[in-house]
Amino acid sequence: MRPVLIISNNAVNHNLPVSTVLPFSSIETGSKIYPTEAALSTEVTGLQKPSVVMVHQILTISHNRLVNKIGDINDTETREKILQVCRNYFEL
Repeated sequence: MRPVLIISNNAVNHNLPVSTVLPFSSIETGSKIYPTEAALSTEVTGLQKPSVVMVHQILTISHNRLVNKIGDINDTETREKILQVCRNYFEL
């Protein structure tokens, strides 16, 4: 099991049995952050370790695989940081 960030909109999430997600991975201090990743602190994610959200590993998964909600990312600066990585990855 791996924590994920749901990026599909509520219309998709409420009307289909799947959601599109970006997985997280923990990182150590000084780790290389790739252009397809956004580094996020524990304060932002609610996770136990600093993490990266990995845009290059985007997935669409069944709602059955979503077990526990950890929290929301409401910080505007963090949301923009993740969105910018997505824009770069998809050349939008």
